[in-house]
Amino acid sequence: MRMILMAASAALLVTLALAAPTRASRADAHALRVMTFNIQHGIDGSHKYNLQRAIDVIAKIQPDIVGLQEVTRNHPYYNCDDQPAKIAAGLRSATGRVWAVAYEQEWFTPNVECRDSGRGDGKETEGLAFFAPADTLGPSSTVALPVSRIAFAVKLPSADGLPIVVTHLASGKQNAEARRKEIAALMPWVEKLGPSSILMGDFNAAPDEAEMQPLLARYHDAGGPPTHGTHRIDYVLYRGEGLTLERVEAVDTKSWFGAAASDHAPLLASFKR
Repeated sequence: MRMILMAASAALLVTLALAAPTRASRADAHALRVMTFNIQHGIDGSHKYNLQRAIDVIAKIQPDIVGLQEVTRNHPYYNCDDQPAKIAAGLRSATGRVWAVAYEQEWFTPNVECRDSGRGDGKETEGLAFFAPADTLGPSSTVALPVSRIAFAVKLPSADGLPIVVTHLASGKQNAEARRKEIAALMPWVEKLGPSSILMGDFNAAPDEAEMQPLLARYHDAGGPPTHGTHRIDYVLYRGEGLTLERVEAVDTKSWFGAAASDHAPLLASFKR
């Protein structure tokens, strides 16, 4: 992750310093840096399980909050890791700071191989997670969406209780109708959280797809370059008063490690409040 693709009116390359953000920038109470990242269960660009790559990405960027998709627990293929706990511990070790974590499962299977082998505590699950360099993430809530999807929200204390929502919509061209139904269920739920909010995640659809139009008519799209190969399917969306987008960046993690940390690039948006 040594280069970041910046996108405001056009995409250009800039270098991201490996050092943590300065105390001055972190002390700015009016700045808010949010990131969405589909970690692909910890599979990196060399098709190997390497959760440390995702940890390194978050630790080096240190956003105010990051929402992750495709996070697992008790999955035999991924070493039966409790990924939310392992990421939080890795971030504490890498940054010397406490990181709050919240996880909500989207689905589970009957597989209890990890539990039965003494390497886990229950059924295999996959879900969404939030991490923030703080003692707490604030109140959380969840809504069920069609096709076994969910949206997960926290009201971030460091942003005066601003609702931050992460989701992961159905994948595949054949699931456009499922995504339309998910967005139809998602929008009124998010709007009940407050007059201003940030909605982010992997929507599995390009900005010009029909199912995205109701959402993009209601929210500002932070934009950005492609985040999944040549496709832009990861978003940071925002609405309401008091949020001014300063820049949006897609992180080229391959240039950091030689192999990308995931099949998705993290998308980082910086706001002034």
